[in-house]
Amino acid sequence: MIRLRKGPEPTVLATNKESWTKQLLDCILKNEKVPESLERKYGQSEVKRALKYECNDKCMYCESPVDHVSPEHIEHIKPKAKDKFPELTFEWKNLGLACPTCNNNKRHTYDEDLPFINPYEEEPSDFLISVGTFVWGRAGNRRGKLTEKGIKLNRKGLIERRKERIESIRGLADSYVAETNPTLKAILKKELEKEIAKDKPYSLCARSVLKAMLNE
Repeated sequence: MIRLRKGPEPTVLATNKESWTKQLLDCILKNEKVPESLERKYGQSEVKRALKYECNDKCMYCESPVDHVSPEHIEHIKPKAKDKFPELTFEWKNLGLACPTCNNNKRHTYDEDLPFINPYEEEPSDFLISVGTFVWGRAGNRRGKLTEKGIKLNRKGLIERRKERIESIRGLADSYVAETNPTLKAILKKELEKEIAKDKPYSLCARSVLKAMLNE
């Protein structure tokens, strides 16, 4: 998980969210079933494009790529369930992008006294550390532990994919350190910088491993 910045609100939300919210809350107040066509209006293509851009085409929690093979879910940071925060269903600041697994693991869980880390409003590294292929909550940090355990940031599939990224970076780092030609060394350094950029999968782990390998 890395720090994210909220971009401009999509026009479709800015224009319609007040009306959509009123319709949705009216249904809940009347104890009527909310039409799926209304409840899912936050899933407009314009909204998805904006979220994918600001999340670097990655899950906001585990940093896995989201694409046509593993369809993205629009994440409600504060759950939109009718007994939670339905009034925030179409609120731009409450929306993010998540992979299906992280989204389903988190589901409707929300504790005002102990919320999950919100990478849009907080620096995740204040709560989490990367140790090899693992992402752990910092010692004694309850919100870090909640996010690690609740969203299952160390599930088997993630550990395997992080290992692949780390092995790739390791080989490049070895070549960089061993290289004596300054021109080629500069090129290899730029390649390393690209591999740990924020748009790359599992950049938190990649940066941590590279820093340890280069003794920086």
